[in-house]
Amino acid sequence: MNKQTCWQLANLVVGKSNRVLLYGPPGTGKTHVAVKENAPLNINGDPNVFQITMTEESTSADLMGFYQIGENQEFVWHDGIAIQAWRNGGRLVINEIDHASPDAMTFLHAILDDKSIAGITLNNREKETVYPAEGFQVVATSNADPESLPQAVKDRFPVAINIDEINPKALEKFPEEWRQVINDTAVSTDEYERISVRKWEEFFRLTEEQGLDMDVAGYIVFGDRSEELLDAIKLAKVDN
Repeated sequence: MNKQTCWQLANLVVGKSNRVLLYGPPGTGKTHVAVKENAPLNINGDPNVFQITMTEESTSADLMGFYQIGENQEFVWHDGIAIQAWRNGGRLVINEIDHASPDAMTFLHAILDDKSIAGITLNNREKETVYPAEGFQVVATSNADPESLPQAVKDRFPVAINIDEINPKALEKFPEEWRQVINDTAVSTDEYERISVRKWEEFFRLTEEQGLDMDVAGYIVFGDRSEELLDAIKLAKVDN
């Protein structure tokens, strides 16, 4: 069997496997695929996708639900994003799952349980017990290796794909002779060497849309690494 790229593998499995983890450097396009690829649709034909980004401040309430004061000054229960996805049988996209707080991470154990045993009793007045509807799936992204996740969470993702290249569609916006340098710097395992795609996009915006000189825009965006990066591009042009 011919070796397939990480993106070919991601495009094959997202939407077909119920638990997928996409991990790798930031800015490569993991979230775009997690949200868009083979996205399930609701009865209105709209994407049935529920998305949250984890931080150290994230709580289980963000996922499960909470009370808020309503129009009549009474407390009204609001389902959290994970329970919304459960009830609707949609796709829950968990961005940067490696940044989840211990509180949120513990709740994710239950969200990610096998359908045959999954069930959560909410903290609302009714103490309602909910179960994942047919079609529920999870796609998570992580900037870190899966080994950084708690074992209980890592084991709930039977499919983990290392995204070690920029999404080819994202590279198409750049001149061909720049693409290899952009890809190599964006996915570098050395944090100092890594240059995000967003920085490259801003560099091109400043030069092509705002008319700034390349050396000036390079220093603004890349700082002390500007000369090194522009030299790499000049060599790439010569090679092509």
